[in-house]
Amino acid sequence: MSEADEKPLPELDLRLTEENPDDLYEHAPCGYCSCLPDGTLVKLNQTLLDLLGYTRQELVARLCLQELFTIGGRLHYEMHCAPLLILQGQVRELSYSLRRKDGTTLPVLMNAVLRRDTDGNPLLIRVTLFDITDRRKYEEELLRAKEEAEKQQELLQRQNEQLTRINADLDGFVYTASHDLKQPIHNMAGLLAEFKSIATFHDPEADKMIGMFDQALQQILKTIEGLTEVVQRPRELEQAATEAVDLLPFTEEIVRSLQPREVKDVFTLDFTALPTLRIARTALQSILYNLLSNALKYAEPGRPPRIRVSTRLENGVAVLSVQDNGRGINIERHRSHLFQLFRRFHPEVEGVGIGLYLVNRLVAQAGGQIEVESAEGEGTTFHLYLPQ
Repeated sequence: MSEADEKPLPELDLRLTEENPDDLYEHAPCGYCSCLPDGTLVKLNQTLLDLLGYTRQELVARLCLQELFTIGGRLHYEMHCAPLLILQGQVRELSYSLRRKDGTTLPVLMNAVLRRDTDGNPLLIRVTLFDITDRRKYEEELLRAKEEAEKQQELLQRQNEQLTRINADLDGFVYTASHDLKQPIHNMAGLLAEFKSIATFHDPEADKMIGMFDQALQQILKTIEGLTEVVQRPRELEQAATEAVDLLPFTEEIVRSLQPREVKDVFTLDFTALPTLRIARTALQSILYNLLSNALKYAEPGRPPRIRVSTRLENGVAVLSVQDNGRGINIERHRSHLFQLFRRFHPEVEGVGIGLYLVNRLVAQAGGQIEVESAEGEGTTFHLYLPQ
């Protein structure tokens, strides 16, 4: 045992434990008062007097507790009934605002306990009053924040409804415009073919110019068809049911329609981790067709294309990945424009810039999102996160 352990404890000065109950009552951190069953005040501590701004002589036996809760010159109905409710044992705690002598108010939480005599008759009500000014301010701030949040929510809802109407109007306009333009363009292509069959040109540049005109017409037709698909396909999918799609045969069918016969071993399909996806079949058809055809279209010149399609499960979310070794994209530069309509990153390759826009829209409509990894000259990988 150490010397410190052997040292005896000092004797306590019992005077340090002496407390004056009257001092504790008078200067408690909350207000105390006692009143008769009719509310007549018979005793108050100094803390409550300080809170109210009254002297003891102005309140004791002169005012009822209810009168301290008078708001706007009239007696608060519930406060008038509070003593009766306490007598009936129906209430012990109420929240009110006290009226100070100077006319200002003080929010308080009132706790009341009824004392009875030996015969069980109501004798005295002991009341504790807690200053809840800070809590009331906090509640008011919460209420204002809630009201502001509700206003913002209402504003966002109106904006969303407006955007929905605008999108519907734009979709209707695009569909109508593309439909109305398609026939005149077909007519122009037919007239050009007829013109080429009956006309004779002596200018050596004529054939080149006619070829350029024919190419321009075909480009317009492709753009119109793409716009029609951008509008029509999401509309069709709004009513399409999701189903469990067996990925291997489904993707093989798309590959057969895309893979050039002279190029072998272009595609690698690995769906071992997740053989099926729950999604609308037509949506998956458009998504995979656009991604795989783009992977072929943007292959790096002089390098055999290699395209890998795979699935995995990540935190309960299905991930469909399409990886290629093509030209790649400067992702840091073009990330924010990647899925915009008519945006193209390799102008030397024929295209209209609709495929990725449509893929992104269909994935979003399915409740998913897309992440992209890419490096110029190395290739691109699209990760499609699709909730199941």
